[in-house]
Amino acid sequence: MDKKVVVIGASNIDIKGKSRVKTFSKTKNPGIVEFSPGGVARNIAENLARLNINSILLSVIGNEGFADLLINSTKNAGVDVSRLLKCERNSGIFLAIINSRGELDASISDMGIMSNITPEYIRSNLDIIKESNYIVVDADIPDQTLLEILSISQKYSIPICVEPVSPSRAHNIQNYMKGVTLTTPNKEELESLVNRQITDEKDIEEATEDLLKMGVENIIVTLGSEGAYCASKTFKGFIPSVRTMVINSVGAGDALVAGTIAGLMDGESFDNSVKLGIACATITITDEKAVSEKLTKEKAMEIARKITC
Repeated sequence: MDKKVVVIGASNIDIKGKSRVKTFSKTKNPGIVEFSPGGVARNIAENLARLNINSILLSVIGNEGFADLLINSTKNAGVDVSRLLKCERNSGIFLAIINSRGELDASISDMGIMSNITPEYIRSNLDIIKESNYIVVDADIPDQTLLEILSISQKYSIPICVEPVSPSRAHNIQNYMKGVTLTTPNKEELESLVNRQITDEKDIEEATEDLLKMGVENIIVTLGSEGAYCASKTFKGFIPSVRTMVINSVGAGDALVAGTIAGLMDGESFDNSVKLGIACATITITDEKAVSEKLTKEKAMEIARKITC
């Protein structure tokens, strides 16, 4: 646990409605509704802790009952939550509709509270950021705050991963990607980052070349059940997913990010690190929760060793 990662971004409550049957719009669908801790940054931080990485979460929560759930569950998972910011408004909410196949049909994200993650808040935590081995930031933060974090990363030569979060946020941050160590867009976010339509494998390869020219060092394009396309100076190619029963796909991308960073921090090659990330995502999608309590480094490594490009 001597390796330290600072994770910056969203902590929120996930409200997931999972349909028991084929989902129909504009009508009532029978299913179950669950509340659980979530948020891209929070999920990544918890996954890292479960992979024996010392993770520190810089995020903002509200002042209602949900906040206690967020703090206690995240702390109990092994994440350092001592620098969390509390403010006088409701915590963030992610509302998801999951179809009977475990796939996300639609979602609504109420993350206005993220405006409180300001450059001043980041500077007030500069002491722990400077001591970290890696920075992970989700793009659900104000642009000026992201620029502050990127500046700190470059000034102190700390590797940084930027998770684009959504196509709209990817479009807003496309001019800030120079010097980013790792980014992990899905296909739609990649389209927004490079301003081009992507319809096939060749488009993905060309789009990642555009990102490399922008100054991004490593790119993982997450492709769901198809796996991921990876691009860097040392490796370019597709890495397949692992066939398994999908119970809930929410949180799979966060697990992939955490697993990849854990591999990189262990000195693994880029492609082997992505395999570890895919293994973590595989474990996650077999669980109802966005972060699986079944995730361990040993279990993920066992799965990763079976993945061949």
